[in-house]
Amino acid sequence: MVLTENFSDEALMTQIAQGDEGALRLLAERHLARMLRLAEKTLGSTLEADDVAQEALLRIWKNAGRWQGERARLSTWIYTIVYRLCIDRLRRQPTVPLDQAMEIADSAPSAPEALTRSHELTRLAAAMDGLQPRQRAALTLFYYEDCSGEEAAAILDISLRAFWSLLHRARQAVQELMNDTNTLAKANPS
Repeated sequence: MVLTENFSDEALMTQIAQGDEGALRLLAERHLARMLRLAEKTLGSTLEADDVAQEALLRIWKNAGRWQGERARLSTWIYTIVYRLCIDRLRRQPTVPLDQAMEIADSAPSAPEALTRSHELTRLAAAMDGLQPRQRAALTLFYYEDCSGEEAAAILDISLRAFWSLLHRARQAVQELMNDTNTLAKANPS
C-alpha cells in the first residue's frame, strides 16, 4: 500500500500495527516536532528530549495494536508516552553531592542563543526551568502544544479539576520566578 499525507492518523496506526515502517515514518513526520518540544520543556535538555522521542517512537511501533481510538485521540496517547518517559528519566537522575556540583556543566543557553532571544523570553525560559517537571509539562501541553484541558489531564493522568489547579499553580510560580529575576536584575545592573 502506498502511503500519502492524506492518510489519517488512525489509518497509519492500523498500518503500523501490521508492521509498515513507512507508516511509522509518516506518523513521526507529523508528530515528532511536538514530541521533542514536550520532552525538551519537561526535561530541560535537547539531548535527553531526542532520546525520549526516539524511545517513544519505538514504543509506538511495538504497541500500535494496543492503541484504542475510541478511548483517546492518537496525539493524547503519544504525548502520554512521551510525558511518562520524561518522568521516568527525571526519577532516575542521580543527585549530585555538593562537592561535585561545581563540575556540572552550566545549563544556561549558549551565547548565540542568548543573543537571539529577547530579554522577556530569556526570563520566561529561566522561570520555566525553575518549575517542577509536572508544572512545566502542564504549561507546555496547554500553551505550547495547544492541548485542551481534557487532553492535558489525560496525558498527565490526573483529573480535569486537578489539571486546572496544577496549571494555575504553574502560572503563579512562573510569575513569581519572573518577578524574582526582575528584582535581581534591578538590584544587580550589568
